[in-house]
Amino acid sequence: MRIADDFGLGRKHDRVILSLIETGRLDGTSVMVNDAIAPEDIARLCAAWDAGAQIGLHLNLTQILPGISAVWPMPQLLRPTLNAHLLDAIRGSFFRQADHFVTLFGRLPDFYDGHQHCHCYPAIAPLAANLPSEPKKWIRVPLPSTWSGRWLNLRAGGIKGILIMGLAARARPVFRSAGWQVNGDFSGFLRLDDPAKVRHWLPRLLSAADPDCLVMLHPGDAGDEVQCNGHAPQSRGCETQILLQGAVK
Repeated sequence: MRIADDFGLGRKHDRVILSLIETGRLDGTSVMVNDAIAPEDIARLCAAWDAGAQIGLHLNLTQILPGISAVWPMPQLLRPTLNAHLLDAIRGSFFRQADHFVTLFGRLPDFYDGHQHCHCYPAIAPLAANLPSEPKKWIRVPLPSTWSGRWLNLRAGGIKGILIMGLAARARPVFRSAGWQVNGDFSGFLRLDDPAKVRHWLPRLLSAADPDCLVMLHPGDAGDEVQCNGHAPQSRGCETQILLQGAVK
Protein backbone atom coordinates (compact mmCIF):
# COMPACT_ATOMS: atom_id res chain seq x y z
CA MET A 1 0.00 0.00 0.00
CA ARG A 2 1.58 3.25 -1.18
CA ILE A 3 0.59 6.28 0.89
CA ALA A 4 1.85 9.84 0.35
CA ASP A 5 2.54 12.24 3.20
CA ASP A 6 2.01 16.00 3.11
CA PHE A 7 -1.16 16.63 1.09
CA GLY A 8 -1.99 20.23 2.00
CA LEU A 9 1.61 21.43 2.07
CA GLY A 10 1.32 23.34 -1.23
CA ARG A 11 -1.06 23.53 -4.14
CA LYS A 12 1.35 22.09 -6.72
CA HIS A 13 2.20 19.22 -4.37
CA ASP A 14 -1.50 18.57 -3.84
CA ARG A 15 -2.22 18.26 -7.54
CA VAL A 16 0.68 15.90 -8.08
CA ILE A 17 -0.61 13.66 -5.27
CA LEU A 18 -4.16 13.79 -6.62
CA SER A 19 -2.99 12.80 -10.09
CA LEU A 20 -0.97 9.88 -8.70
CA ILE A 21 -3.98 8.62 -6.73
CA GLU A 22 -6.36 9.03 -9.65
CA THR A 23 -4.05 7.09 -11.98
CA GLY A 24 -3.44 4.24 -9.53
CA ARG A 25 0.17 5.03 -8.60
CA LEU A 26 -0.80 5.80 -5.00
CA ASP A 27 -3.34 4.14 -2.70
CA GLY A 28 -3.95 7.26 -0.63
CA THR A 29 -2.48 10.19 1.25
CA SER A 30 -2.49 11.89 4.63
CA VAL A 31 -3.54 15.52 4.86
CA MET A 32 -1.86 18.41 6.68
CA VAL A 33 -5.00 20.40 7.42
CA ASN A 34 -4.77 24.16 6.98
CA ASP A 35 -6.70 27.10 5.54
CA ALA A 36 -5.04 27.19 2.11
CA ILE A 37 -6.13 23.88 0.54
CA ALA A 38 -8.11 24.60 -2.64
CA PRO A 39 -11.81 23.62 -2.51
CA GLU A 40 -11.57 21.92 -5.89
CA ASP A 41 -8.71 19.77 -4.61
CA ILE A 42 -10.73 18.80 -1.54
CA ALA A 43 -13.54 17.75 -3.90
CA ARG A 44 -11.13 15.63 -5.98
CA LEU A 45 -9.73 14.00 -2.86
CA CYS A 46 -13.25 13.21 -1.60
CA ALA A 47 -14.02 11.58 -4.94
CA ALA A 48 -10.88 9.48 -4.68
CA TRP A 49 -11.84 8.57 -1.11
CA ASP A 50 -15.26 7.43 -2.28
CA ALA A 51 -13.52 5.33 -4.94
CA GLY A 52 -11.50 3.48 -2.29
CA ALA A 53 -8.41 5.59 -1.53
CA GLN A 54 -7.15 5.69 2.06
CA ILE A 55 -7.21 9.27 3.40
CA GLY A 56 -5.60 10.15 6.73
CA LEU A 57 -4.73 13.07 8.96
CA HIS A 58 -1.04 14.04 8.95
CA LEU A 59 -0.66 15.44 12.46
CA ASN A 60 1.57 18.50 12.37
CA LEU A 61 3.40 20.14 15.25
CA THR A 62 6.41 21.63 13.42
CA GLN A 63 5.45 22.95 9.97
CA ILE A 64 4.12 26.53 9.71
CA LEU A 65 1.02 26.57 7.49
CA PRO A 66 -1.93 28.97 7.08
CA GLY A 67 -4.29 28.64 10.04
CA ILE A 68 -1.87 26.56 12.16
CA SER A 69 -1.67 28.53 15.37
CA ALA A 70 1.31 26.94 17.10
CA VAL A 71 4.42 24.94 16.20
CA TRP A 72 7.36 23.79 18.29
CA PRO A 73 11.00 22.81 17.64
CA MET A 74 11.35 19.07 17.08
CA PRO A 75 14.14 18.65 19.71
CA GLN A 76 11.77 20.04 22.34
CA LEU A 77 8.99 17.65 21.33
CA LEU A 78 11.35 14.64 21.41
CA ARG A 79 12.07 15.00 25.12
CA PRO A 80 10.93 11.92 27.06
CA THR A 81 8.82 14.06 29.40
CA LEU A 82 7.02 17.33 28.70
CA ASN A 83 5.47 19.76 31.14
CA ALA A 84 1.72 19.81 31.64
CA HIS A 85 1.25 23.15 29.89
CA LEU A 86 2.97 21.93 26.72
CA LEU A 87 1.10 18.61 26.77
CA ASP A 88 -2.21 20.47 27.03
CA ALA A 89 -1.20 22.68 24.09
CA ILE A 90 -0.26 19.66 21.96
CA ARG A 91 -3.46 17.83 22.89
CA GLY A 92 -5.45 20.90 21.91
CA SER A 93 -3.60 21.15 18.60
CA PHE A 94 -4.28 17.49 17.79
CA PHE A 95 -8.00 17.81 18.47
CA ARG A 96 -8.26 21.07 16.53
CA GLN A 97 -6.60 19.37 13.57
CA ALA A 98 -9.03 16.44 13.83
CA ASP A 99 -11.97 18.87 13.97
CA HIS A 100 -10.57 20.80 11.00
CA PHE A 101 -10.27 17.57 9.03
CA VAL A 102 -13.93 16.73 9.67
CA THR A 103 -14.92 20.27 8.69
CA LEU A 104 -13.04 19.92 5.38
CA PHE A 105 -14.06 16.37 4.50
CA GLY A 106 -17.21 15.61 6.47
CA ARG A 107 -15.86 12.49 8.17
CA LEU A 108 -13.06 11.18 10.35
CA PRO A 109 -9.81 10.15 8.66
CA ASP A 110 -9.15 6.50 7.84
CA PHE A 111 -5.89 6.73 9.76
CA TYR A 112 -3.52 9.05 11.61
CA ASP A 113 0.18 9.57 11.07
CA GLY A 114 2.54 12.39 11.97
CA HIS A 115 4.74 14.94 10.24
CA GLN A 116 8.30 13.96 11.19
CA HIS A 117 6.63 11.00 12.96
CA CYS A 118 5.60 13.31 15.81
CA HIS A 119 2.75 11.00 16.86
CA CYS A 120 5.35 8.42 17.98
CA TYR A 121 7.40 10.71 20.26
CA PRO A 122 7.50 9.31 23.82
CA ALA A 123 5.42 11.96 25.58
CA ILE A 124 3.13 12.52 22.59
CA ALA A 125 2.11 8.97 21.61
CA PRO A 126 -0.45 8.74 24.47
CA LEU A 127 -2.06 11.95 23.19
CA ALA A 128 -2.30 10.55 19.65
CA ALA A 129 -3.79 7.35 21.08
CA ASN A 130 -6.74 9.38 22.41
CA LEU A 131 -7.72 10.96 19.08
CA PRO A 132 -11.26 10.43 17.76
CA SER A 133 -11.75 6.93 16.38
CA GLU A 134 -14.25 4.55 14.82
CA PRO A 135 -14.03 0.84 13.94
CA LYS A 136 -11.32 -0.01 11.39
CA LYS A 137 -9.43 3.27 11.91
CA TRP A 138 -5.69 2.84 12.36
CA ILE A 139 -2.45 4.61 13.28
CA ARG A 140 0.79 4.39 11.33
CA VAL A 141 3.75 2.72 13.02
CA PRO A 142 6.99 3.40 11.05
CA LEU A 143 8.67 0.07 11.82
CA PRO A 144 9.51 -2.60 9.22
CA SER A 145 8.39 -6.03 10.41
CA THR A 146 11.55 -7.97 9.44
CA TRP A 147 15.22 -7.45 10.12
CA SER A 148 15.92 -7.52 6.40
CA GLY A 149 13.36 -4.75 5.89
CA ARG A 150 14.88 -2.71 8.68
CA TRP A 151 18.36 -3.10 7.25
CA LEU A 152 17.20 -2.11 3.76
CA ASN A 153 15.47 0.98 5.14
CA LEU A 154 18.50 1.95 7.21
CA ARG A 155 20.67 1.72 4.12
CA ALA A 156 18.17 3.86 2.21
CA GLY A 157 17.37 6.40 4.91
CA GLY A 158 20.48 6.63 7.03
CA ILE A 159 21.12 6.65 10.74
CA LYS A 160 17.99 8.66 11.60
CA GLY A 161 16.03 5.49 10.87
CA ILE A 162 17.36 3.91 14.05
CA LEU A 163 15.78 6.68 16.13
CA ILE A 164 12.47 6.53 14.25
CA MET A 165 12.25 2.75 14.50
CA GLY A 166 13.01 2.93 18.21
CA LEU A 167 10.29 5.52 18.75
CA ALA A 168 7.87 3.40 16.71
CA ALA A 169 8.65 0.27 18.72
CA ARG A 170 7.82 2.16 21.94
CA ALA A 171 4.70 3.80 20.52
CA ARG A 172 3.15 0.64 19.03
CA PRO A 173 2.04 -0.92 22.36
CA VAL A 174 0.67 2.48 23.43
CA PHE A 175 -1.56 2.55 20.37
CA ARG A 176 -2.57 -1.09 20.63
CA SER A 177 -3.44 -0.86 24.31
CA ALA A 178 -5.76 2.04 23.45
CA GLY A 179 -7.56 -0.21 20.95
CA TRP A 180 -6.02 1.01 17.71
CA GLN A 181 -5.20 -1.12 14.71
CA VAL A 182 -1.70 -0.54 13.31
CA ASN A 183 0.01 -1.45 10.04
CA GLY A 184 1.83 -4.77 10.09
CA ASP A 185 4.80 -3.75 7.96
CA PHE A 186 6.40 -0.48 6.88
CA SER A 187 8.93 0.94 4.42
CA GLY A 188 9.91 4.29 2.99
CA PHE A 189 12.87 5.74 4.87
CA LEU A 190 14.89 7.91 2.47
CA ARG A 191 17.49 10.67 2.63
CA LEU A 192 15.06 13.32 1.44
CA ASP A 193 17.78 15.98 1.47
CA ASP A 194 19.65 14.06 -1.27
CA PRO A 195 17.80 13.57 -4.58
CA ALA A 196 20.48 11.22 -5.90
CA LYS A 197 19.93 8.89 -2.95
CA VAL A 198 16.17 9.03 -3.54
CA ARG A 199 16.66 8.06 -7.19
CA HIS A 200 18.89 5.16 -6.15
CA TRP A 201 16.92 3.74 -3.23
CA LEU A 202 13.23 4.38 -3.83
CA PRO A 203 12.88 1.86 -6.70
CA ARG A 204 14.55 -0.73 -4.47
CA LEU A 205 12.18 -0.03 -1.58
CA LEU A 206 9.15 -0.25 -3.86
CA SER A 207 10.36 -3.47 -5.45
CA ALA A 208 11.04 -5.12 -2.07
CA ALA A 209 7.70 -4.17 -0.48
CA ASP A 210 4.96 -6.80 -0.30
CA PRO A 211 1.46 -5.63 -1.32
CA ASP A 212 0.34 -5.32 2.31
CA CYS A 213 3.42 -3.29 3.33
CA LEU A 214 2.72 0.37 4.04
CA VAL A 215 5.19 2.40 1.96
CA MET A 216 5.58 6.04 3.00
CA LEU A 217 6.16 8.42 0.09
CA HIS A 218 6.70 12.16 -0.39
CA PRO A 219 5.91 12.97 -4.04
CA GLY A 220 5.35 16.55 -5.08
CA ASP A 221 6.47 19.37 -7.31
CA ALA A 222 10.00 20.77 -7.00
CA GLY A 223 8.63 24.14 -8.18
CA ASP A 224 6.09 24.56 -5.39
CA GLU A 225 6.89 27.64 -3.32
CA VAL A 226 6.15 25.72 -0.09
CA GLN A 227 8.69 23.10 0.93
CA CYS A 228 9.68 21.33 4.16
CA ASN A 229 12.91 22.01 5.98
CA GLY A 230 15.30 19.12 5.41
CA HIS A 231 13.54 17.98 2.21
CA ALA A 232 15.23 18.94 -1.04
CA PRO A 233 12.53 20.12 -3.47
CA GLN A 234 14.10 17.99 -6.18
CA SER A 235 13.58 14.87 -4.03
CA ARG A 236 9.82 15.29 -4.28
CA GLY A 237 10.12 15.58 -8.04
CA CYS A 238 12.27 12.43 -8.11
CA GLU A 239 9.64 10.48 -6.19
CA THR A 240 6.95 11.71 -8.56
CA GLN A 241 8.89 10.61 -11.63
CA ILE A 242 9.69 7.19 -10.16
CA LEU A 243 6.03 6.59 -9.36
CA LEU A 244 4.97 7.75 -12.83
CA GLN A 245 7.49 5.46 -14.51
CA GLY A 246 6.34 2.42 -12.51
CA ALA A 247 3.56 0.14 -13.63
CA VAL A 248 0.05 1.05 -12.62
CA LYS A 249 -1.14 -1.42 -9.98
